[in-house]
Amino acid sequence: MTGDLNAATVQKPKFSLWAIALTLCIAVLNIVVYFYQLNYAAPLDSQENNLLLFGANVYQLSLTGDWWRYPVSMLLHSGGMHLALNTLALFVIGIECERNYGKFRMLAIYLFSGIGAAFFSAYWQYQEALKEVASQASLNTWSSLYLPDNTVYITVSIGASGAIMGLAAASVIYLLKAINNPALSIEQRNQLKRPLYNIMAMIGLTLVNGLQSGIDNAAHIGGAVLGAFISGAFVLAPQATNRGKFTSSILITLIAAILLFFALNQYSSSDDEELNYERQFIYQEMEKELNQWQSWALTR
Repeated sequence: MTGDLNAATVQKPKFSLWAIALTLCIAVLNIVVYFYQLNYAAPLDSQENNLLLFGANVYQLSLTGDWWRYPVSMLLHSGGMHLALNTLALFVIGIECERNYGKFRMLAIYLFSGIGAAFFSAYWQYQEALKEVASQASLNTWSSLYLPDNTVYITVSIGASGAIMGLAAASVIYLLKAINNPALSIEQRNQLKRPLYNIMAMIGLTLVNGLQSGIDNAAHIGGAVLGAFISGAFVLAPQATNRGKFTSSILITLIAAILLFFALNQYSSSDDEELNYERQFIYQEMEKELNQWQSWALTR
């Protein structure tokens, strides 16, 4: 059940609840947080401010000290349909990933991909905002000179899709490794190619669908790349014995965690003056709306 390439490809393991326990726990956690979010953490009229209050990923806040938004935003969803689609994708991908990699490795892939995807999304949005400012400045029109736009634009990024894309990429890496096993017959290879092509098609469709406005494709790409990175290390590491496999898993996870921590520490404490001004403005607006709600609640 824990991901031996030869055993997993020769015969299908029998179903057991324990075999999908981690996937179930992640799905239940997302559902519980969503209902808590609806009933106890949404006092404000603005959905965006409710999500910001609860921990949504917004580059003006995440890159100026609120690094905790990266893991929290993985648990938030914008609506029932968003939650349902992510939960369905989690079951489709997560169960196989849990069977192939085992619980510890799957959890490491999920967290590393999800947190890294949120960070990648925030950093990408920041770079896009800088490009937009430079583009506007280069126009050098009378309107840009005398009618500056002081509006603070925010893009709220939430959901587990970055982490799920990481699991999908990990499944692709595992299947590619399994297909190249010389001990397999042609028939066994063909059996493995079907789920491989299905997962690759799902990744491709997700990325194409992400070209639409309102979808955070940066998180999808970041999650897939990081999932492939850490799962590739898991698959390629020496696995002669169970003890060696466990040791290599711990070592790879530790290295990945250190690299991720370094990236977050390096780029999530920006002292950019404009970015910190926008951070202050957003928090002021949130506090203003929260005070209004509290005043209304007291007078009821």
